[in-house]
Amino acid sequence: MGTTRDHLRQGTRVIHERLHHHPSFSELMDETIALSGYFALLTRLFGYHHGLELALDSAVFPERPQAPPVDRRSQRLLQDLEDLGPSGSDKAPHTQTVKLAAIESYGAWLGVLYVREGSMMGGRALAAKLDHLFGTQLAGRRFFQGGGGDGAAWQRLCRALDALVEPAAQDQALKAALASFELFDAWMMPREPITRSGV
Repeated sequence: MGTTRDHLRQGTRVIHERLHHHPSFSELMDETIALSGYFALLTRLFGYHHGLELALDSAVFPERPQAPPVDRRSQRLLQDLEDLGPSGSDKAPHTQTVKLAAIESYGAWLGVLYVREGSMMGGRALAAKLDHLFGTQLAGRRFFQGGGGDGAAWQRLCRALDALVEPAAQDQALKAALASFELFDAWMMPREPITRSGV
């Protein structure tokens, strides 16, 4: 068996590739998403990321100091939602949050974090797809644009994963990563359709 990262890459490849074509992102990718649809997408993403943060924060293991801290990416989503104006005030995104089962091992904790941190790696490419809504301004796309420390956090996570060498712990990481991907798929799919520009 290779490194934990190899284990995760190979084990999640199918669902990862499937989620690349998730309908919730298709209109963002082809730059036809309307402002109302974008707001709906951010609201869904808030519910997922906030739920992951709560689960990651509540799980405490002796090994955690070796891993990166859990950045509050959901706060960027809230700021983006506020940037879109008072029309979103009745949506109460803070009440729409996924519920994860308790994370019971450090390996599983890293598996959940792997999904959360990995989802940010292509964010800037997605941020560039929003010029038709925001021009050159940052407001409204802070979540996808990310922060200056994202790369360092990813590298620190990679080191923590590389230090996870026990096969049982690697399997725990993979199981948690797959569950997190499946939860994302289930959470995003049943929501109302995204509205295309001009419709």
